[in-house]
Amino acid sequence: MTIHDVARVAGVSIATVSRAFNNPELLSPDARGAIEQAVQVLNYRPHVAARRLRGSRTNLILVVVPSLNPYFLDIFAGAEDAAKAAGYGVLVGHSERVLSRERDFVEQVAAGRADGLILVTTVGGYDSDDITRMPPSVIALDVGEANDLPKVQIDHVAAAEMITSYLIDLGHRRIAHILGAPGSSLTSHRLDGFQRALARRGIAYDPALCLPGDFTVDGGATAAAAIVTMADPPTAVFAANDQTAIGALQFFKSVDWRVPEDISVVGFDDERLAAIASPALSTVHVPTYQIGFRAMQKMILLLASQPIEQDTTLEAEVVVRRSAGPPRALQPKSAN
Repeated sequence: MTIHDVARVAGVSIATVSRAFNNPELLSPDARGAIEQAVQVLNYRPHVAARRLRGSRTNLILVVVPSLNPYFLDIFAGAEDAAKAAGYGVLVGHSERVLSRERDFVEQVAAGRADGLILVTTVGGYDSDDITRMPPSVIALDVGEANDLPKVQIDHVAAAEMITSYLIDLGHRRIAHILGAPGSSLTSHRLDGFQRALARRGIAYDPALCLPGDFTVDGGATAAAAIVTMADPPTAVFAANDQTAIGALQFFKSVDWRVPEDISVVGFDDERLAAIASPALSTVHVPTYQIGFRAMQKMILLLASQPIEQDTTLEAEVVVRRSAGPPRALQPKSAN
């Protein structure tokens, strides 16, 4: 459905429909009513235009996260603080990394249940037609490949390259990577960074050292169990997130592989549990609270029809702790 269809059903000109969407106070109540009815009959995406006609606001923003772990809740906390300062309330939705659930949340905001939408690591890309029909939306943390929505993120590819290069600098040449959840842009971008680091240092990528995962502790343990059975195991592991890394670390310890003496393990995200793991986990620090805060600030400006920076990229950094060291062949010999 297009604005032409709305004009035809309402029995008015296209210019009148456009004026109704942008300056409804300039039209008579009868004209506004006819256009609102046409919008509803035609399901014109589906009630955003009608809500604008009514001029109603909920003063609520919906933040959709892929899971309810503390990492994503830190992003929500930043968004909530920024919203509170601007007089908005915040709701949280849980997509479980399922595209249909994410799109359901988009439809709920479009139907007027909230004024705007922050998607934390969107499950799938939205094409140009989708974007023209989206309610006011901002993406936080990471984006799909075909996405032109405003965003606040880090460069996951560059950050994954940094943590992999850290292992290479320690002397590791045979490095395993435990993937994240299938279909996640975080998974693909962090894999890209891993492969880019190997290529830039002249190390051949071995698909056998790329193991499936799902961003969970159990997934990390399963991958580690596969690693210990390899005839030529890696000397280091880069896990797609900290939970995966800790699952791997715990499994290695359960079979008497010492970390980092026998195998090094690094993660990504710098969740709170990374610092209290045993040994403490080397990882990539992601400024989660700031990502949520900045994304909400951008949303507030968007709702006020103020100019915004389309793409905002915050800095990530490698945090060195105790879970990584040189491979055994390069470790100093102990004095006897």
